[in-house]
Amino acid sequence: MDVVVTIAEYRQQLKSLGYAAATIESYSKNLDLFRRYLRDVNIADLRKVTYHSICDYQQKIMSEPVAMETKALKLRAVKRFFEYLCQTHRLLINPTEGIVETNRQNRKIGTVLTVAEVRRLFKQPNLSLRTGIRDRAIMEVLYSTGIRLDELLNLEVYHVDFKDKVLYIRKGKGKKQRVVPLGKNAVKFLKEYLEKIRPWYGRKNPKERKLFLNQSGLPMTEGNVRVNLRKYRDCAGIKKSASPHTFRRSCATHLLQNGADIRYIQKLLGHRHLKTTQAYTRVMPVEVKQTHNRTHPNIKEQKKRGKKVE
Repeated sequence: MDVVVTIAEYRQQLKSLGYAAATIESYSKNLDLFRRYLRDVNIADLRKVTYHSICDYQQKIMSEPVAMETKALKLRAVKRFFEYLCQTHRLLINPTEGIVETNRQNRKIGTVLTVAEVRRLFKQPNLSLRTGIRDRAIMEVLYSTGIRLDELLNLEVYHVDFKDKVLYIRKGKGKKQRVVPLGKNAVKFLKEYLEKIRPWYGRKNPKERKLFLNQSGLPMTEGNVRVNLRKYRDCAGIKKSASPHTFRRSCATHLLQNGADIRYIQKLLGHRHLKTTQAYTRVMPVEVKQTHNRTHPNIKEQKKRGKKVE
């Protein structure tokens, strides 16, 4: 079973299943690294890949000076590839069976904004402009729901339910669908956008169903959203990242800080594994402790007396 041909077939299968372009690109890139490894160890037929071959490849990955998440992605692509080969009866035995990815709970979750920083960002769009109302609506939705950028860009007008105050995510990661609640401010700015702004943008492209449009009436792109968020971040004087995924992390972390159940957050974010969500519990205690030390009356009294607070 030729390695190059089979990987190309798998890539086509992912496309036909409707996987996101970014996911397909990531899998393809990491499978190409695996192909090079097989070439280096003189394995030209996928039927000759064994459990020990995968273990050796895993050791090679783990020795690389890259982030654990990057290592996990490399291995995950190989595991999914061989799962596909077994599901399509190309292989009888899955050589990746029993291979454990890096512990999801040990992964770093990246930058998280404080509540004050989020509020500063919200103040940046000029609400006297159509683009300002649209961008504020986008930021409110990202922060209120924690949805991914792909999920935001795939939203269509009929995915918004103002009666129940929810969004219907029809094209989530792994083709999973879910319903996410909208906060009060997200509802407010979405309504204003849909009633006043989108009809103006949509007049140039009346058949377009995507929710967020640019001034030409075309769907907003990943680049549009990222550039706008960076602009508002710079205007707010924030040094941290303010990417769409930063809003997602911040949403989850702030919910956890305010007592939300971890399983609720898992469902909200659309995480397949609870351990992925549990990574946020490592960020939460530090900030909660700082808030606790700053606001708890007993600790404030200790500070007045000059006692050191740990």
